[in-house]
Amino acid sequence: MRTQSAPALNVLSYQTFGFVHRPDTDQSGYTTLTTRYLEDAVSREMIARGYTRSDKPDLLVNFMVGTKDKVESYPVGVGYGGWGFRHFGWWGSGPSDVYTVTEGSLRIDVVDQSQRALVWSGTAAGPVTDKALNDPKPAIDKAVDAIFAKYPKQPLVADTNAQ
Repeated sequence: MRTQSAPALNVLSYQTFGFVHRPDTDQSGYTTLTTRYLEDAVSREMIARGYTRSDKPDLLVNFMVGTKDKVESYPVGVGYGGWGFRHFGWWGSGPSDVYTVTEGSLRIDVVDQSQRALVWSGTAAGPVTDKALNDPKPAIDKAVDAIFAKYPKQPLVADTNAQ
């Protein structure tokens, strides 16, 4: 997982958030379940940090999802070692196990609405399992939680003594 913040823009100085229109997850002109799960999970995290969802937000949240297939293998090792009393030799051999793994990624960008400038970004990636494909909500919640674990905390009550 990776996160980055724009040094000149402070995420704690904003109060409201909204979402960018989702043309990649909502290609058919309606909100997909994936979009709904992502917006619900991100909203929960933003509200927990003191933001309010708005139709005229200070911050726009954009998310990008993707998958890619990776070929991986686990070869049976070859090495030199010992066994028993004064017995050493070479061991190993056999074919490698080769298989394809689908890796999913989620990137969440938080953008200053007025300046159209990136304020904060977080990315998570991991294997896409059959369980996650059949019931994606728990996997989406887990990925969003992991990404926002690195998001700065905003005080829920303003400090009235600050000068």
